Amino acid sequence: MEKAYDRAWRHGILNDLHNMGFRGNLPIFIQNFLLKRTFNVRINDILSDTFIQNEGVPQGSILSVILFTIKINGIIHNLPPYVHGSLFVDDFQIHCSSMNMSFIERQLQTAIKSIIAWADKNGFVSSSQKTTCIHFCKVRGLHPDPVILLKDTGIPVVPVIKFLGILFDSKLTFRPHISHLKRKCIQSFNILKVLSNTIWGCKSSTLLKIYKSVVLSKLDYSSVIYGSAAKSVVQQLDTVHHQGLRLASGAFRTSPVQSLYVITGEPCLKLRRERFSLKYYFKIKQNPSHPSYERVMKPIFGQFYEKKLPCVLHRLVHI
Repeated sequence: MEKAYDRAWRHGILNDLHNMGFRGNLPIFIQNFLLKRTFNVRINDILSDTFIQNEGVPQGSILSVILFTIKINGIIHNLPPYVHGSLFVDDFQIHCSSMNMSFIERQLQTAIKSIIAWADKNGFVSSSQKTTCIHFCKVRGLHPDPVILLKDTGIPVVPVIKFLGILFDSKLTFRPHISHLKRKCIQSFNILKVLSNTIWGCKSSTLLKIYKSVVLSKLDYSSVIYGSAAKSVVQQLDTVHHQGLRLASGAFRTSPVQSLYVITGEPCLKLRRERFSLKYYFKIKQNPSHPSYERVMKPIFGQFYEKKLPCVLHRLVHI
């Protein structure tokens, strides 16, 4: 959406609150919070005239994010049956999977028309510059890229797309994301290199806390997703983890990796990814309303693989 916060329909927000069952003083308070908003433009010491903001929610307010989320939640209910989507504040994605590319194009085009109609009704404007498309397919040259239009403008098909801080490539190898993540973590080591001075630097326990908050938190984010990459690709992050542990503990470069784990009390990244994956799995399992519940607990080819005999047994029977 183009200028989503500034174009949020105030009357629509109050209408959605009424439909959600809010009554009494709270809707009146929110109405007074949204109305009578003015702004000025300041250049050096000169202020412009006062302008009235007729629509939108105030930028920087705690209530603005909540009110905007209430208003934009309706966009997810305008999708066709075969098109699915996910929404996180103003980051919205839709997807459709099939072996027939023409079927995907029809479904996604129908979904986009519904989204545009909903946006026009609720005061939002779709931005063709911010909208991109990616085609996930591991088979080379079998399916052509889809042709999808947004208000008579073709949506560009890109090889890599960023969604919620994760770089997805068309083959789902996660190589671009891991390379980008490695560069970000190496840049964050500068603060550790400064604070690990042998004369006036911090203690090892303090350096370890800084490493966990500055670098390790980036490695843990979305590790459940990019952990499915090839072993040779994911192992690129192990050197980052080892370098951080060496800076935090003050160990030599020639120190064995296993001794670093013992000194700092931190496991390797592979065990951390497995632990996060198990926690996420049980989180999905205990919540049947989770968006990923059907995919995880009831996979499409689950019964097929359960009934299929292993190759070794099949050969023994054949012999």
